[in-house]
Amino acid sequence: MIEVEAKFQAKSPQVLDQIRLQKQVADYTLSDWQSTPQQDTYLDTRDGLLTRNGAALRIRQKIHASRTIVEGEAAVTFKAQTDDIYTYTELEMPVTDQEVQVLLSGNLEKVRVEAVEAAVRYLNGETVLPVLHVENFRETWCLNAEAGCIEVCLDQVRYADKDRTQSIQEYGVELELKAGEPAFLQQIADALSQQYDLIPTFQSKYERGIIHLNVFGVKTEN
Repeated sequence: MIEVEAKFQAKSPQVLDQIRLQKQVADYTLSDWQSTPQQDTYLDTRDGLLTRNGAALRIRQKIHASRTIVEGEAAVTFKAQTDDIYTYTELEMPVTDQEVQVLLSGNLEKVRVEAVEAAVRYLNGETVLPVLHVENFRETWCLNAEAGCIEVCLDQVRYADKDRTQSIQEYGVELELKAGEPAFLQQIADALSQQYDLIPTFQSKYERGIIHLNVFGVKTEN
């Protein structure tokens, strides 16, 4: 799967409130709201081998409002950057709760799904462990037009280190092209940025989390 998206940082949660209230971007109306709280756990080697190669391995679990995990609805995702900063190669497959525990223990070879096998090819036999937790209370809206369809996601994100001893809060907006040409996504991204004073970013949540929390022990410019 090729994913075409654009990402922005919001200066405060009030910016997300404004988008909710107006329900409009570039004269297009947002509709079909839904809430999808989720918890992501990222796996990598101790020195960040996947990260250094522009890749990420993620376990995604849905969570209740009480912040407990919804059983039986987990997925594993392998994602790699392409030459285009807007485009990623992504493999996502459902996994059982038992397979989640196997992945968390670092035994990737025991989970026979394409997303995990793709990550293994990057690892050269090295062992992975959880390196970052990302809790995201996401609201998803749809922007439908003749030129295409875009998913507009409002994110309230909390990053935590592997032991959950350090954390940081951040707010963002993410656009994902579901139908149409990439030029339509770019048009909407430009309009959204100007309309709501958003800050474009080319970093994934994972990249931002490891920078904020200095996960691999190397200070990186944000």
